[in-house]
Order: sequence, then structure tokens, then C-alpha cells
Amino acid sequence: MLQFYFLSILLNLVAGLIFIYVVKDEGETSLVLSDSDDPFAEGSSSTSSDFNPETDDLDLNLDGESSSASETSKKSTEGGLGALAAPFLGDKTLQLVVGILSALTGLMKLLSPIQYDIAIIGDLIPSLAGLAAGAVLLLDWYQERSEVELALPESIQGIYEGGRKYLGIFCIIAAVLHFIFPRVLFL
Repeated sequence: MLQFYFLSILLNLVAGLIFIYVVKDEGETSLVLSDSDDPFAEGSSSTSSDFNPETDDLDLNLDGESSSASETSKKSTEGGLGALAAPFLGDKTLQLVVGILSALTGLMKLLSPIQYDIAIIGDLIPSLAGLAAGAVLLLDWYQERSEVELALPESIQGIYEGGRKYLGIFCIIAAVLHFIFPRVLFL
């Protein structure tokens, strides 16, 4: 079914971007707004910029609000592509919706591969990427909302805490390869 084909590609890309740009540290999630390897980050390639976020801030705080609004606007102007992802990928509701849809789409891709392909192994890599991304995003949401500590096995805990960027890269690669080669076995 082509609907699940395109949905799988879209959800794997969004989940991969969430895993790459949203970092989870000891129960708190934060966005990576600048990376030393990011070629689009401010200050890395363009030194003659007309906009200076510290002096050209448009929030003059005339209405007497606290300075937290101006601090968040300064944070969102830092970093290259990460700054564009800040309001979008950091939203917990989006992460929950992407987690649920990724898990369901991954399950459906196992059962119904793209047109007349072999069931189960026809779209194995994109469906595994969707199932893994959905499981991790749903586990994040559960652990943030629950007071009960969920004990994971050590091998899964190591992957869950330290392998988020690698899972994001795997999801993005699976989505791109699945888009380019739709009928290849395992893709």
C-alpha cells in the first residue's frame, strides 16, 4: 500500500531528526541548538552577518514581562539547522504522535509491503526502524509522565541512553533508501 510507504518514509525521517536534535539528559530533554560539526551553525562559516542577536533583539520588554521570553528568543536564534528544529521537534505532543504512528506504521509495513512484494521481509528495514523509533519515543513519553521507575535490561538501557543519535541516523538512512529503492528486498 502506497499510503504506508510514504507514511513510513515521513515518520522515519521525523523520528530520526528528533533523535539527532533532541538530547535526553537524566530525565530532562533539551534541544541541541549548535553543534561543533554543524556547517550551518552561526559563526562557523559566515563571519560577516548583519544580524547580531544580542544587540538587534526586537523584544524590547516594553510590557513588563519577565526576561525569560527574551532569553528563549535568544536561544532560538543560536545554531543553524537546530534553531529551525527547536519549536517543532521539541514538542512533547509531536513526539507522542510520531511515536504512536511510527509503531503502527512499522507494524503495518511488516504485514503489507509495497505492491506485490514478499510479506514480512519485503520492507524489513523501514519497518524495524519505525518500530524501534516508536518504542523509544513512547518509552520517553511514559518515563516522563510516570512516577514508577521502569527497569530495563542493561543492554537495552545502554542503547536507549547512549544510542539515540545512532538510532536517528538509522531511521534517516532507512527512510532515504526506502524512498530511492522501493521494491528492493529488505528495503
